Amino acid sequence: MKTLLIITSIILISFQIDRLFVHDLLFTGDAIAAANYAVNDNNTLPDEHKPMLIDREPGIAESPASTAAPTLNDATEYAEKKEPVAGRSAVSSFTRVNERNMQLHHQLKQSENYLALTTLQFNFNEYQNIETEAFNNILRFADRLIFDASLKVSIAGFTDITGSPAYNQQLSLLRAENIKEYMIDLGVKESQITVSANGISFPVASNNTRQGRSANRRVEILLIQ
Repeated sequence: MKTLLIITSIILISFQIDRLFVHDLLFTGDAIAAANYAVNDNNTLPDEHKPMLIDREPGIAESPASTAAPTLNDATEYAEKKEPVAGRSAVSSFTRVNERNMQLHHQLKQSENYLALTTLQFNFNEYQNIETEAFNNILRFADRLIFDASLKVSIAGFTDITGSPAYNQQLSLLRAENIKEYMIDLGVKESQITVSANGISFPVASNNTRQGRSANRRVEILLIQ
C-alpha cells in the first residue's frame, strides 16, 4: 500500500512539474481572451490567456441562472473549430454554451442521474495544486472513461463568493480546465469531456463562514452514460 502511494505521488509530482513548463500564465483579462477561448476547439482555454492569480476584490453578486432546458445529448463542447469572429459575438457564444453545460451538470446532479460523483477541493485563489487523494480520484474516473468510450464526464468548476463575479467565473473555468487537462494527459478522449465554469453559482455551503467558503472552492466531476 505504501509503495502504491509513493508511486502515485511520483506520478502526481511529474504531472505538476510538466504543467509548470508547458503553461504560460500571463492573462490580459479582456474580452479578447474570452473570444479566443469561445471559438477554440472544445472550449480549451489558450495558455496565453491563463491568468497569474492575485488577491481578489470583494464582490457578492449572484450569477443569473439560465432558463434553457438542456438534455444529456447537449453534453458536448464545440464539435468543430469556427473561424474567428468579433469579440462580442464570440463571448456571447461561449456564454450560451457554458450556461447550457452548467444547467446540464446541475440537473444531472440534482436528479442523481449519473454513474459516479467526486468533488475536488481547492485552496483560496488556486486552480492547479492537486493533492494525491484528488489525483487518485481523477485516475479512477480516467480508467473508466478510457475503457468505455460510451461514457462521458461533466467537469464543473466553482468558487467561493470572495471577489468579483467576472473574476470568479474565470477562476472556476481554470479549475475545471485543469482537471480536464489531467484526464486528457491520462488518455481520456477530449470528446468525452464537458466543462462548465459556474463561478459563485450553486454553492454547497454558506459563504458567510470560512468553512463554507472552503467547501465552495471546488470542482465536481460527474461520470455519465
